[in-house]
Amino acid sequence: MTDRPATSLVILAGGQSARMGTDKAVIQLDGERLIDILIDRFTGKADRMLLSARHDYGTGLAVIPDDPQSPGGPVGGIYSVAGRLQAMGVEDFVTVPVDAPFAPADLIERLSVTDGCAVAEDPERMHPTFAYWHCAVVNAVRGTHDHGERAPSLQWLVRQCSADTVTWPDERLFLNINRPDDLAAATTIKKAGT
Repeated sequence: MTDRPATSLVILAGGQSARMGTDKAVIQLDGERLIDILIDRFTGKADRMLLSARHDYGTGLAVIPDDPQSPGGPVGGIYSVAGRLQAMGVEDFVTVPVDAPFAPADLIERLSVTDGCAVAEDPERMHPTFAYWHCAVVNAVRGTHDHGERAPSLQWLVRQCSADTVTWPDERLFLNINRPDDLAAATTIKKAGT
């Protein structure tokens, strides 16, 4: 543990869910909605929890919708959150995608110990939706993006923010439920007790 105060956790739930064919936030894993799994997992680990989404899914959490001036995709969500939180006097936040039921319970603690932005990775690859963002850094990068250009990728944002990487040894922690096959894999992992 560090002496650093807990930060804000933002659950990214604003995607189109095109590959899954339904809103991933309400998909059930072992009888529980994915959004509720994440809320339960991170309750008490952050000073505030918010949703980057169009509505609150009946959770009662504050919602930050995408700013119409932001590019589409997850970078637009990050930009929208950084702009809104900085205006509220919040300096930083951690993001986790709504479709990641096994997200590391120590995600906030491990990512937020760096002085700059940070992104999670496993031994195989980086996972930029699991990240720690400084509002001022993200907002400065936002100012460099030409709004006429195609929406940038999260990997681009990670590079622009000079984010550190923090490694977890188990790639299953970052399983995203994007397709029905992923839901089947998650069900298997859940039954195995991981």
